[in-house]
Amino acid sequence: MPPICSPIVRPGRPAEAAPVVAKQLSDTILSSGMINLKELSVVSGKAAWMAYLDIYCLDADGALSDTALLSAVAAFSHLEIPVVSLNDDGKIVLSEEQGLSDREPVNKEKRKINLSSIPFSLTCVLHKNYILADPTAEEESIMDTIVTVVLDSSSQLISLHKPGGTVLAYTSANGPKAWN
Repeated sequence: MPPICSPIVRPGRPAEAAPVVAKQLSDTILSSGMINLKELSVVSGKAAWMAYLDIYCLDADGALSDTALLSAVAAFSHLEIPVVSLNDDGKIVLSEEQGLSDREPVNKEKRKINLSSIPFSLTCVLHKNYILADPTAEEESIMDTIVTVVLDSSSQLISLHKPGGTVLAYTSANGPKAWN
């Protein structure tokens, strides 16, 4: 989160929200089963691809975890695994860069990663008896409770994140009201 994304982010220090959003995003990607890790295998039991994901926030105006997840899904849906071969030492090298066109490639062609499920999230804020979806940063800062719900493409609950705040059920003169 560079300082340009929000007036509360200062140069030189990581924003407080950055590690929280990163951990929540990592947990969501792993628990959703979005990526079948076997698809990253190059040589079974010997080598696999490691995917790094960097997300840069340009405008931190609320629901950061929602936009980070959307960005991650977009990035992984466009990820291509390149054609690789084994060199004389048994190391994996890109076929095109090393001029190893005479060697048998490990994978025949570039391929995209198949996403087995696509998670999506919605952040809501609760204030008294009102629920507001997709809040701005200002709305988040003055609300009682923030809740992020993550579902997959088959509407299965992946996670529910509620940092701090008050309880999710409110009472009134007519009796308890539960959040469904």
